[in-house]
Amino acid sequence: MTESTTGFSVINHIGITVSNLENSIIFYEALTGKKIANKDEIGGKRMAETQGLDDTLIKFANLHLDNVNIDILEYVEPKPSKAHYSNGQISAMHMCFEVDDIDAAVARLKTIGVNPDGKPIFFETQDGLKSGFGTGVAYFTDPDGTNLELIAPKGPFTRG
Repeated sequence: MTESTTGFSVINHIGITVSNLENSIIFYEALTGKKIANKDEIGGKRMAETQGLDDTLIKFANLHLDNVNIDILEYVEPKPSKAHYSNGQISAMHMCFEVDDIDAAVARLKTIGVNPDGKPIFFETQDGLKSGFGTGVAYFTDPDGTNLELIAPKGPFTRG
């Protein structure tokens, strides 16, 4: 990888803290159609210090997608607490999966037991946009409530 003088431009992974690693592996493998590449654990004082903790033990799995990796993390130590984020809360984040067809993708979600949070839409002028019309979006959550999205991008929502 070459060093960039303009900043950070490549995402290596997105980490998702979960309540049960095994259940989340089943969910994310079914969702993505990919198998985990690695399952391991890490912990101790040195790792804890990187996160400003006294001690830590993390069970994790790595899932490699075509353009980014997902790290699925179950904290054994310190004992985790559940966050309650909605997309409208400051510091809330979501992960968005790009698809070709929103309707087909939502149908696939339903076959693995996942229902969208609401009805999928395709962007129109009434949504207040100046461009990107026809882009389809749908929102859903993983078993722990992590905010996830599907997008079938058009116009400025496509990656160049």
